[in-house]
Amino acid sequence: MVDRATEDPNRRLSHGPERPGSGAGQPGNPRHAHLRYQRSRNPSRLLDRGEMQLLPRRLSRRLHLPPFVELFDVRFFLMKKSYVAQATLATIVMLAVLLLVDSVADAVLAAGLGSSAVIVFVHPNSRRATLRHLIGGHLHGLVIGVAASLLLFHSSLLPVPADMYHWAADVAAAVALGVVILVMAITDTEHPPAAATGMGFALQSFELTVIALFAAGVLLLAFSKILLRGALRDLD
Repeated sequence: MVDRATEDPNRRLSHGPERPGSGAGQPGNPRHAHLRYQRSRNPSRLLDRGEMQLLPRRLSRRLHLPPFVELFDVRFFLMKKSYVAQATLATIVMLAVLLLVDSVADAVLAAGLGSSAVIVFVHPNSRRATLRHLIGGHLHGLVIGVAASLLLFHSSLLPVPADMYHWAADVAAAVALGVVILVMAITDTEHPPAAATGMGFALQSFELTVIALFAAGVLLLAFSKILLRGALRDLD
C-alpha cells in the first residue's frame, strides 16, 4: 500500500483528468474570453476585420440588427495584386467594348455591359459568369427587347398616338423586363445585367447596326473571359 504522504506530488497531480481550458494559457480560460471580448469592442476591429460598431450590443439585440457594419473587405490586403490586376483588365476590356459600341450612345445598354464586366472580373467562377449565362442571358434580353421595340415602333397592330409614345415605351420596357426574367429562369441562363439589355432595346427603335455592335460587345466580354480564365480569381 502506497503512503499518500510519501507519494510523488507530480504523480499525484497527474491523476485525474484536467478540465479543458483550465490553464492560464489555454484558449478556454475566462480571462482569454474576456480579452477577446475587449478586442472585439476595440476600434482596431476596423483594421483587423473591416468592421465598425454602429450600435451598442444590447440595443442591436433588442432591435434585431447587427451591431457591426462591414466597411471594406480585409481580403484586399491579402490579394492586392489580384484586385488591382483584375480591375485594370476590366477597365481595358470595358474601354474596348465602349469604343466598339460608341455609336450606340445608349446608357442602358452600356450599363448592362458594365454590370456584366463586374460579374466576369469580380466573380469569374460564379454561375452567373459562365458563358452560358453571359451569352444566353444577353441573347434573350436582345431578342425580347427587339421584339418589344418592333411591336411598339414598327407595327401597325398597336397604333400609338405621338403624345402617348413615352408612356407606351415605359410599358414596353417593363413588360420586356418581366419576360426576360421569366425566360432566363426557364432556360437556366440567369444573368442580371441582361435585364438592362431587354429594357434598352425596348426603349429604342430597331437598328440593325446597334444590334450587331451590341452583340459584338457581349462576344468581346466572353472572349476576354476565355482568354483570361487562368488568371482571374474570385475577389470575395
